[in-house]
Amino acid sequence: MRYLTGLLTPFSRMNVFQEIVWFVSPKQRLEQVDEFIRHIDGIFERSATQMVVNNNTEIRMNRSPARRNHMSFVFTTGADDPIMEVYQKVLLGRHFYFSLMMYVYKVTDMAPIHELLDFAYEQQFFNSFVYFETEEGINNLFGVGKFPSKQLENRTDFMKFFAEASKKVISARSDVEGFGFATPLREDVPHLFKSQGRYDGSTYRIIETFVQFINGSFKELSMPRDALGGEVINMKQALQLVRERKMEFCAHAYALFMPDDELEKTYPLLVVPWCLMVPLYNSVSTYFYPLQPFAWSVWFFALGALLALVLLELMWLRMFGGWSGWSKVLLDSFCYIINVPTEGQLHQPCLLRIILLGVVFFHGFFLSANYTSNLGSILTVNLFHAQINTMDDIVSAQLPVMIIDYELEFLLNLNKELPEEFLKLLRPVDAGIFAEHQTKFNSSFAYFVTEDHWQFLDQQQQHLKQRLFKWSGICFGSYHLAFPLQMDSSLWRDIEYFTFRIHSSGLLNFYARSSFGSALHAGLVERLQENQEYTSAGMQHLAIAFILLLVMSALAGALFLLELFSRGKANTRNY
Repeated sequence: MRYLTGLLTPFSRMNVFQEIVWFVSPKQRLEQVDEFIRHIDGIFERSATQMVVNNNTEIRMNRSPARRNHMSFVFTTGADDPIMEVYQKVLLGRHFYFSLMMYVYKVTDMAPIHELLDFAYEQQFFNSFVYFETEEGINNLFGVGKFPSKQLENRTDFMKFFAEASKKVISARSDVEGFGFATPLREDVPHLFKSQGRYDGSTYRIIETFVQFINGSFKELSMPRDALGGEVINMKQALQLVRERKMEFCAHAYALFMPDDELEKTYPLLVVPWCLMVPLYNSVSTYFYPLQPFAWSVWFFALGALLALVLLELMWLRMFGGWSGWSKVLLDSFCYIINVPTEGQLHQPCLLRIILLGVVFFHGFFLSANYTSNLGSILTVNLFHAQINTMDDIVSAQLPVMIIDYELEFLLNLNKELPEEFLKLLRPVDAGIFAEHQTKFNSSFAYFVTEDHWQFLDQQQQHLKQRLFKWSGICFGSYHLAFPLQMDSSLWRDIEYFTFRIHSSGLLNFYARSSFGSALHAGLVERLQENQEYTSAGMQHLAIAFILLLVMSALAGALFLLELFSRGKANTRNY
């Protein structure tokens, strides 16, 4: 213990550690441990808080107020000691920091030490030490390194190791000495795909540059084919490989991460909304063009104003005389609304008409002018059908919504109150089927898509006069686009600093723009071309006006014949 006290005392003067956690094996005699803890507490009392843990695996030190410069001590009887499981669970997210595993027995055989070092390797405790004392009383510190391969290191010269580790932290650059990082390299436009014999993609170019920066390489990890026999990535399977520690990180960036104690993600590349892309309706019946300049509410208000004017004038004429029949009153009121005078209307205006003309003039003037200008615009350019803008619109249109099967689980876990009618329209499919329909713009479905993916797909239809799909406002949250990373990876700090510099340089935007051209060469996407002629609305679209004219003429003719018949019948009675 005296050796360790002398080793750690200089750090108390430097105020390096803010938090100390003690893990005490239930097999250890507490008197010796208690004495050592009190002694260390006296040394670090001004700079660090302390906690003792025996068997509580629910505690997570990554949620404590002290975020950095953490130190841990473990009193253990070996790798199979129950305290080791407590140790690795409580320190989830903090395996990177300094810890000291103290083997409590005198060492005659190195096998228990090798087992502890294997534990440190598997759980990513690469900045930790295994302390032991030989039967001859010699103090030793050992550790384990990962790159370029697993290696046991004698770190008894503690200050030398500490200086080298500090240098790496400050430079934010590890040298993995050619280590091959296993990762799937599958089709995942726009993030990763194969073009002209090499891998490309907006986010792949970033992670590839990082791997080169730390002197590493990629080693492709095989995965099962998708449902169509293609190479589309299944991110659920990829994330599981990271959890199982079969790869350090994944070259495929992803945004829809569930909270997970066994999986980490890198510093985010982007914050991307997750929304729906919906088909545009580019054809519309032209029979209702005359009704399009005004919304239905405006038509109802105009009709209400007409009825109000009719009733007001009828009441006035009944009360003060001058009754000229209801048909003339109706005609006059209609002319007020559309700002058209009738013959003889202003020869001898009564007080009511002067008031009505003053009040209704501006109303009729602006109403008729606005209708005329709007109708002229509609007859000049194309008019689109009301588009899908809300979840209610999707339900009303009964539009199926395609989603990847494992992303449906994510959607339902984070959105508990989705309408039942909307849930019935969801169509979960394999990732390969989803990519095939979405990339080809199959307008029979709406699709879930992140913003960066939509910006890529939208470039296919940039040369169309009328686009096939649009980015809707139906969103289900915003998420961090990042690379899946092994929990407590020794490279998290390197990736964090590198990604931060990528943000500052604007490389992500550059790679995102250039990735479409590469995908075009690979035949994964295409620039959609116009295949039909579009004409603006003209006289041929005003069939409703002529139909209305014919109907009104027929009604007028029928009324005229009715009046002739009535007059003839009256004349017959007089004779």
